[in-house]
Amino acid sequence: MKTVLNISLFLLFFATALTLNAQKYAIEGGYLNPGRYGASTSTTYFNGGRLGGTASFDLKNNFSFLTGALYSFVYSDKLQGYPNATSLTYKTAGHFLDIPLRVSWSLPINKNLKVFGFAGPNLNIGLFQSQEIISTLTYLPTNPLYVKPGKFDLYSGTDYQLNRLNLQIGVGGGVQWKNYQIKSGYDWGINNLNKENTGNLYQKGWYVTVNYEF
Repeated sequence: MKTVLNISLFLLFFATALTLNAQKYAIEGGYLNPGRYGASTSTTYFNGGRLGGTASFDLKNNFSFLTGALYSFVYSDKLQGYPNATSLTYKTAGHFLDIPLRVSWSLPINKNLKVFGFAGPNLNIGLFQSQEIISTLTYLPTNPLYVKPGKFDLYSGTDYQLNRLNLQIGVGGGVQWKNYQIKSGYDWGINNLNKENTGNLYQKGWYVTVNYEF
């Protein structure tokens, strides 16, 4: 955890240092809908919000480099049914820091209007993620279908452990009118988040945000 924290602080410092020399800044806020999935588990969908700031550096031929720091909070309430009206409920809450490293290209339509697209990596860093499992199952702990109920820290718990760093590749686009932007994108996680030997886990999802550039 200490190593990941140090990496997160370094990346945040790096992104902050870059923004000091940026040509443009923006405040960003919006909705995101990530999903965590794997070969041996059903997909868990989250709903959440994102808020933060970005900075862009002008390159050549309408290209620019975009970075920043964005805080996200997501929540999931997943119900998994079993025979005889039994079930498992997974209530998960996560806090994340996103550091985008995108290349953007814009196409001006007129003086006030332009469309743009972007692509590149995103560093999704887990700050804290908790999960509560509520079970009405009657299986004994020796049964392969048994799931341990309780509250867990998914990053440092002894029963369920996830990697904090989710390296993502994403694409997206949007439209800008004067200083206001609406953009949407999709990020695919490319590294395994599961520290346990229970199969690979990945996280991907889409988002839509509103920005004010100054």
